[in-house]
Amino acid sequence: MPCFRARQLSAAVVTAATALAATGAFALTAQAAPAAEDKSKDKVTVLNWVAHKHSDTKPRSVRAGSDWTVYSHLFENKKGGAGKKIGDATAQCGAVDVTPHGHVAQCHRVLRTDRGSITLSDTIDYFGHGPHGGASAVTGGTGKYEAAEGQAKITFHRDHAELRISLDD
Repeated sequence: MPCFRARQLSAAVVTAATALAATGAFALTAQAAPAAEDKSKDKVTVLNWVAHKHSDTKPRSVRAGSDWTVYSHLFENKKGGAGKKIGDATAQCGAVDVTPHGHVAQCHRVLRTDRGSITLSDTIDYFGHGPHGGASAVTGGTGKYEAAEGQAKITFHRDHAELRISLDD
């Protein structure tokens, strides 16, 4: 009797395996290991810049709908400080939400250098004491940055901003 059951079990396993193979269920376990990723496609250029504010038109009392413009000098970031001057930066911002604790600003930024320009777009919270900051989308560029895509991390301090821009190539 035990021999008969073993044969029945074996036949059941073979039948099940055949059915699974026919439906493609084994295809998941029979696949080859994934090919090594081509890192050349994932090349990222990182730019570390500092913008020192020269002037701005931000109102003392921000209300929903308030607009302002900021003009800054743009430098290479050398160990957290300004290095060589590389151009200028402008930002056109508007308050989209205002509370007693701060505001949310939506901004469009243009970073101009001798090699070309990069445009950024972001919405950043300014609640509580600084530094403030957040993510910004790279929306385009000119010159060397003509096909610019990626994102930037911006950190605002009193009169300057640190920009870490990651461009996907």
